[in-house]
Amino acid sequence: MVVLVLGALTGLVLTTRAAVTGSDPTSDALPDSVLELFPAPDSEVLAQSRVGIKVQPGYDGYLVVNGAEVRTSEEGLRKDLGSGTIDFQPGPNAVLQSLNPERNCVTAVIWKQSEGPKASRPIPWCFNAA
Repeated sequence: MVVLVLGALTGLVLTTRAAVTGSDPTSDALPDSVLELFPAPDSEVLAQSRVGIKVQPGYDGYLVVNGAEVRTSEEGLRKDLGSGTIDFQPGPNAVLQSLNPERNCVTAVIWKQSEGPKASRPIPWCFNAA
């Protein structure tokens, strides 16, 4: 009986340590290819704030901001793959004029350049805008 209780307690402790808490589990379980998400998950920013991802060298991608795909510079996507930055800033000549009041969600679709977009991986996160 003691062995069963100790086994159950050990399992509970291990499960608690491995658990992801909060409303955005992606931020706690980012792949090694991702260096930074901005704005940070669950943060609060202004409606004209820049959103994006910083990835390891050798990766490429695009963003989906509140359901709107932002793939090209004409749509407002900016890439500096030398620094690993893929971002978007809402504005008059962009796909979105501003972020939504309240909750906004972004998905960065990233892939290793040597593998191409068919090997892409979505990295979602959400934040609030005022």
